[in-house]
Amino acid sequence: MKNFVLIVLLFCASSIFAAELPTVMLEKPNIDPNDFHSIMRGAKLFATTCMSCHTLIYLRYNKAAEKAGIHYDKMPVNVKWPAGAVPPDLSLEADYRGISWIYTYLHSFYTDSKRPTGVNNLLVKNTMMPGIIVPLQGHQVLATDLKLSETLMHEWRWYDVLTLQTQGSMTPQEFDRAMTDVVNFLSFASAPFHYKQERLGWGVLGFLLILLILIYLLKREYWKDLKKTDKK
Repeated sequence: MKNFVLIVLLFCASSIFAAELPTVMLEKPNIDPNDFHSIMRGAKLFATTCMSCHTLIYLRYNKAAEKAGIHYDKMPVNVKWPAGAVPPDLSLEADYRGISWIYTYLHSFYTDSKRPTGVNNLLVKNTMMPGIIVPLQGHQVLATDLKLSETLMHEWRWYDVLTLQTQGSMTPQEFDRAMTDVVNFLSFASAPFHYKQERLGWGVLGFLLILLILIYLLKREYWKDLKKTDKK
């Protein structure tokens, strides 16, 4: 009985400890895969900011990316983060993580003096990624009015948990649009020919439908001739 009570107490203590940083829900970005201007803005921001660490190995010969300044010979292939961590290649990140995860992750950095980079992230605890987008977004800090008793019952968003302490070079609206553009570009990068293939697929289906109708009409004419032959 004593062991059972001890286990229950330990479980409750661990639950309270885990509740110190609530799990945030993923926010779905409002991207338009057919908005080429958004994709190009995201590509240019990736080239000037993200490509200081990240690569896009599988998007080597894309004209849109090259136009934005993303060239294979300029990619930081041998770059390492603090503690020797290697920045992940982001070619297929949208397929692997999902656009909602990337969008939420980019919004979820906050100041943490205990980390060597000075920042942490709500989705990836003790993230190795430096706060390279902090100058754009500004410094976010953990909200001080969170009730630990509600963390297990409440569906938190990153903007519930974090407070913008000092604004960066962008307003919150400008930063949100910029991150939406980056996510739109990464979605495009993971499957650059997906939408062309989708349109081509609908064209093929339309062609097959027309062909089916023509074959059906031909079949009717053919059977008419056969019936006339039988009557004779």
